[in-house]
Amino acid sequence: MIMTKDRTPRPDSSPINAHQSWVLRHPNTSIFIALFMLPIVALTLFFTLRPYLSTFDRSGEGDLSSSMSSPNGEYTAELYGVPYGGAAGGVTIWVDVRKTADTSASNAKSIYRAEFHGGNHLEWKSDNTLRIENWSEYSNETVTLNIDEEIYDGWGWACSSLRTKDQYVRCLAPES
Repeated sequence: MIMTKDRTPRPDSSPINAHQSWVLRHPNTSIFIALFMLPIVALTLFFTLRPYLSTFDRSGEGDLSSSMSSPNGEYTAELYGVPYGGAAGGVTIWVDVRKTADTSASNAKSIYRAEFHGGNHLEWKSDNTLRIENWSEYSNETVTLNIDEEIYDGWGWACSSLRTKDQYVRCLAPES
């Protein structure tokens, strides 16, 4: 403070003004928040919202492992293996079903996604019921699906996704 002639204090003209924004008064803290806290918040939001916004779509990835026509020949079930994670990764198994007469892969409907466990096999139980075997001695994600109404997602994301709710009547997932 600077004193006037009559000995009354007068506010000095310091470079820090109380009316400046918080960011300008605290530049180091602002930089810390921008560089460290915002990416953490963004990643948290991404991983929290990802299951709700995911699609149940193979997107043309993977290699065809096996294919089998339904008993009446109307549908074809195709089993694909999609590798992920490089050398330390694994394989995700997808099963797509399409009309046999329609050879376009874009019209295929994905009905099954799970981690590859070793033993997999497709078997038609009826014209629209497909049994998908995917098992090992440690895990079993074998399921029988009505191809018109049901899907199975080994990760459970499709069952909570807002983007896939209109693609199935019943979604199955492993019990936690």
